[in-house]
Amino acid sequence: MSSLRPSQIPAAATRTVLLVEDDALVRMVTAGELREAGLTVIEAASAGEAYDAIRAGLAVDVVFTDVRTEGTLDGYEFARRLRAERPALPVILTSGHLDGAVAALVAPFLAKPYRIETVIQLIRHQLGAARTA
Repeated sequence: MSSLRPSQIPAAATRTVLLVEDDALVRMVTAGELREAGLTVIEAASAGEAYDAIRAGLAVDVVFTDVRTEGTLDGYEFARRLRAERPALPVILTSGHLDGAVAALVAPFLAKPYRIETVIQLIRHQLGAARTA
């Protein structure tokens, strides 16, 4: 069974974030903070799981993915594929183990540990940029 879990959808329509993080505690805390900020969050434990869901038709407005996730597809390759297949879909990469300059060539990058305010600000910026693209 998939571990993708949509949050409760608020009465007002919100933007949807696909959060890809294999550390359950980090995923839970980050998802909770994003929900508190008014975003709808769908969680995935791996880039492969998230990629399969998107290819199967999952509609999201932005992807926030760790670079290092379990499985054969890492977040970097996931972002690269999304950029090629869905160039209008904003993707943000994060990692505590990667050179941000390299990752930033594919997508905006936040180094771990990050401040949730910075994540929310970058997500909102990406959503605004996607609307004007």
